[in-house]
Amino acid sequence: MVITRRAAGMLALAAVAPARAQVEAMRIVAAFPPGAALDGVARLLAEGALRGEAARLRGTVVVDNRPGANGNIAAAGVARAPADGRTLLLAIDTTFSLNPHLYANPGFDPARDLEPVAIAGTFPLALLVNPTSGITDLAGLAAAARARPLLYASAGSGSPGHLAMEALRAALGLPASAFEHVPFRGNAEALTSLIAGQVSVGFLAVGGGADFVRDGRLRGLAVSGTHRMEMLPEAPTVAELGHPGFDVRFAFVLVAPRGLPAEMRRDWAGLVAAVMAQPGTRARLAAWGVDAEAGGPEEAAAWIAAAGERWGRIARETGMKVG
Repeated sequence: MVITRRAAGMLALAAVAPARAQVEAMRIVAAFPPGAALDGVARLLAEGALRGEAARLRGTVVVDNRPGANGNIAAAGVARAPADGRTLLLAIDTTFSLNPHLYANPGFDPARDLEPVAIAGTFPLALLVNPTSGITDLAGLAAAARARPLLYASAGSGSPGHLAMEALRAALGLPASAFEHVPFRGNAEALTSLIAGQVSVGFLAVGGGADFVRDGRLRGLAVSGTHRMEMLPEAPTVAELGHPGFDVRFAFVLVAPRGLPAEMRRDWAGLVAAVMAQPGTRARLAAWGVDAEAGGPEEAAAWIAAAGERWGRIARETGMKVG
């Protein structure tokens, strides 16, 4: 039998096809744009895979940024991907815990379409005020809000800052009219508005905001988590200021299309745990205002369930809706 050059080429391609399939790039879809803390965590995970912290992960891992609609765009896309461990989503837990209450049609069903794989860091928010407001502490904030409604900035409707401020309002025993929400397109815009004095206060992800506190352009009243932040050591927790049990933190959660085999879930969870345990990871995360906290599929599922109950209740009580 004579094998033509064309046929030989086809046979060669067929022979290498399995090898190519084995090294096909995997994707971590990041629900935030480049430069955000979530994007940074996604890139740490991609770097970790290349260093081989998870023995079963093979090939290149790339970060695919798909921001928009509080994570709905990224989540809907990943929900339609094959459950083969090659496409995962990294998003804030509110994408799965709040969005089903916030949107009439988010484009995916977390319970039906996705399954939690790991917690990849948690973060609190900082309660920041413009010094020109005259507010110097949490008690002063409550008094000012009782006297007249205060404008507050957030990174958008349904963002962590929106939720944290509603939780704080309830903890302070203030009426719904005490704060007036001014949503922006992201944390950076909200921070800029606060510095400019267009709004009085904001519960915001810190990041570069700590520099503005240090140079006096902003004042840090409190942080929302269980302990003080390394970058804002002078700001007490809300719990320290007379509201025990106040704990508002958010998690970066890695999820996969539903049906991912248990072995692959363990592999990815192991990668996250290994990256979070790296000596340099804590310092890099601290610079973004993130704690190097990790958890497997069970911990991630429990976090989303508890957050869903909490934020779903607040969404119903406040009439919080988008679209």
